[in-house]
Amino acid sequence: MAARAPRPLVPATDIQPFGILLQGAQDKLIDIFLRWLFVHPTVPSATHALNQGRWLPIQPRNISGEDPLAEGGSGIVHLWCCLDARDRIIDRVIVKETVPGLAEWNRVDIWRNGQVGTEPREHEIGVDLFTRLQAANAGDGKFMVECLGYGDLRGPNGTNAQGQPIAQAFPNQQAVDVARFKLYLEYCPYGDLWDLIRRHKAANKLFEEGFIWMMFEALAKCAIQMGQANFVHGDMSTSNILLGRHDPQRFKIWPVPKLADFGGSRYLSPGAILRNNNAFIEPMQPDFGSPELSKNGGGWEVPGLTLSAKTNVWNVGLLICCLMRLEPVLPDTEWRYTNNPPALVPPAQYFLQFANPQQRELLPASFQHPRANYSQALRDLARDCMRYDPVNRPTPTALLQSVTTGMVGNTGNFDTFTGG
Repeated sequence: MAARAPRPLVPATDIQPFGILLQGAQDKLIDIFLRWLFVHPTVPSATHALNQGRWLPIQPRNISGEDPLAEGGSGIVHLWCCLDARDRIIDRVIVKETVPGLAEWNRVDIWRNGQVGTEPREHEIGVDLFTRLQAANAGDGKFMVECLGYGDLRGPNGTNAQGQPIAQAFPNQQAVDVARFKLYLEYCPYGDLWDLIRRHKAANKLFEEGFIWMMFEALAKCAIQMGQANFVHGDMSTSNILLGRHDPQRFKIWPVPKLADFGGSRYLSPGAILRNNNAFIEPMQPDFGSPELSKNGGGWEVPGLTLSAKTNVWNVGLLICCLMRLEPVLPDTEWRYTNNPPALVPPAQYFLQFANPQQRELLPASFQHPRANYSQALRDLARDCMRYDPVNRPTPTALLQSVTTGMVGNTGNFDTFTGG
């Protein structure tokens, strides 16, 4: 395994969130994280206790060199496995080291009830949604990545949340005060939807309609409970739909889809509904943003829009469209990521540009791959979800009702309860 070669660290200037840290600081944090002696969460899950035993970081087969499983704008993610006395894996957990940085640490919106240094909001929201899904229908918690606890809160100025000093000195360098905390998350063995679509596209293989209905049902159930909890997810992209173990009772030939990553989620306070800057409302990934969560040139693309439970519904529709189109990211939205429309099909005049009244919705023919022949019910429902005006989108409850109706006769009988 090739070792990392961290670049020089300049502690005095590394005070931003992980994605904006200088590369030297990113490398150093990753280096420490991959050599971290595993510690169980300070506040563990009430439903899934991690095994006691020898925990080791595990290098994924598809990643070369000594690198983490994933890196993002707010931190680092890696896999740890618990081994028994015969070195057999008996448990797995994903650990996400969130690095808000010194400036971000004091943002009240990343903590429960605005109490800085207590329970991370991402954990609060994840536990709340899991509890609601389970209460609505036993077993439906499987449709999200369960948060299994949090801990190792390290506040700014070299202290933890309780004000206790933390030794963070690196060899031959001064101590570095980088505020951070760890989240422990359920392991999903089959990757994410982005990679699954990419592989299907490379093989020129369309998805079974039953798989798409399964995805629609799972996301609709999540949308209902997010609405009940009164928050918008804020980052519903193909890379944040993970694929878990199969359910032997239903759709058992496919992995269970799981909504992940609630770090960008926001409760719908009065300020958040109006997209008030004081509510810390942030745009989504540019190519997955709904009309209400899209920025252009630094400001909101369309002034005067408001957030609601139907914001989540729009993103459910976009994810279903990605499956039907065989595109991990729609070319119609990808121009937002580069601010320079690529030479892709469809032509640029068909790109989603919410500020242009003529280009606020996808054309009906843009909801499936040219070789596909999905049911009209599936295409129409995805299109209804992606209406520009939230008034014309279904509520989460109405969406699930339509999914339940539309599935009848359109799943290839893969939804049967076999118990086998």
